[in-house]
Amino acid sequence: MSNDFFTTSNRIKKTPFTSRNEKAGVKKHSVYNNTLIPTIFKSLKGDYLHLIKHVQLWDVCAQKVIEVRGNKAFALIKYLFCRDFTKVIPGRAYYAPIVNFEGGLLNDPVIFCIDEDHFLISLSDSDLFNWTSAINNAKEFYANVNETDIITMAIQGPKSEQTMLKIFGEEIKSLKIFTFRKFIFNNESVIISKTGFSKQSGYEILLLNPENGTALWDLIIQKGEEFSIKVGCPNMIERVEGNLLSYGNEMTNKDFPHDCGLGKYCNLESDYDFIGKTALLKLKETGFNKTIYQIQFDFEDKIKPIFYSNLPVFKKENEVGKATSIVWSPKYSKYIGFFIANKNIEQDLNDHYILNKIKFDLIEID
Repeated sequence: MSNDFFTTSNRIKKTPFTSRNEKAGVKKHSVYNNTLIPTIFKSLKGDYLHLIKHVQLWDVCAQKVIEVRGNKAFALIKYLFCRDFTKVIPGRAYYAPIVNFEGGLLNDPVIFCIDEDHFLISLSDSDLFNWTSAINNAKEFYANVNETDIITMAIQGPKSEQTMLKIFGEEIKSLKIFTFRKFIFNNESVIISKTGFSKQSGYEILLLNPENGTALWDLIIQKGEEFSIKVGCPNMIERVEGNLLSYGNEMTNKDFPHDCGLGKYCNLESDYDFIGKTALLKLKETGFNKTIYQIQFDFEDKIKPIFYSNLPVFKKENEVGKATSIVWSPKYSKYIGFFIANKNIEQDLNDHYILNKIKFDLIEID
């Protein structure tokens, strides 16, 4: 990897697939959980157009995985997360926001229930290991909490199932959205889930033995050739069109789940306590006044930037927030992005809310 635009250090980790990404022509990386993650191969638009038509193989090893197991593992999971985990089913994966004691979002991971006393937490971009470990000991759960070496690859796109059938057979068809099961590769178990950071359908593969990674990667590329497979990465255009939020971009620990359209994952009616419940109940009494919208606007200049980040939004002369992840959408032929705002914003939009001197349309996200 060229160091012309990136200063490497021991704090920034490569992955077992970094050399494969370079061979595929990766042009840009970002850093996610202190790990390299590709962001562009051909171009943002070119990668997008391929993803929505074919199939891509992604290196998402930056999704670090924490393991929680033991006879108090379930109790710890229930206390950590605001989603209702009264009934969990082995073989199911759960999208589950986690908040601090003030109700601010810390992460929005996916929880894999391996068994009633065994869970995997696949993280978005913020470190939860120290938090999980500290809560585990301070509250005397004393479950086994480990930062694993599990690595993850994703197969995403409308031809993902055809590709996976070539490798793992008809049993792949048994996987429904947010379910997983163990398959065998090289005489060892891998976990395959019907999940992924796109709306194009696909799978994630969690390799318990990282040494199997490159062999499986090369096999997927080989078997996917007839389906026009390419090495790719999570695509900003596709995720914003699909209303997929990114922790650290759309939401931080300054936001509550209900500000980001994630209130449906917070069970405040549960009969047990969890971190942040007291704070969220107090907020509920006064009313959750914010939500997240998709914004849309046109840009008349002939030269259109690829994307914007954190553009200020004004009400009259006062800045009232920032619009995030603003990108040109081929689907809508407009710029689109996200904006957290008061729920009554539509009443004042045409007169008061301005983005970069441009009026914009608002679409509330379900």
